[in-house]
Amino acid sequence: QMTQSGERHSYPLVAVHAQTFIANRFALIGDAAVGMHPVTAHGFNLGLRGQDILATLIKEACAHGQDIGSASLLKLFEKKHINLTRLMFFGTNGIVALFTNDAPVIKQVRRFVLKFAEHFPPIKYLISNHLTEAKKNKFLPF
Repeated sequence: QMTQSGERHSYPLVAVHAQTFIANRFALIGDAAVGMHPVTAHGFNLGLRGQDILATLIKEACAHGQDIGSASLLKLFEKKHINLTRLMFFGTNGIVALFTNDAPVIKQVRRFVLKFAEHFPPIKYLISNHLTEAKKNKFLPF
């Protein structure tokens, strides 16, 4: 049995993608960098990927005796993390908007998009490869 031990809180369902992920000797990761709408179920995974990218770059810098907070390291982190997150952020938020709006014209667009995706396998292939990072694709710039 569960009992409430404190006050209830609610948080707005918002999505955020920072304009910049870095500052002087500082990097945004996790939801501070990219806060995905919960329905997309990608926020946690993107947070882990951001941590992995930054940790890998820090490890490489340490191995070469470089400054782990250098502007060049942080700019590389930002470039990699933005490239990883931007398309997924805007794409999934577009999908959320498409599937949570019941306006008649949006319903028509939704039906068209679903039929198009169903009959155009390269779209499914590109999306699944990007989501899983199974292999880099020559058609996508990331």
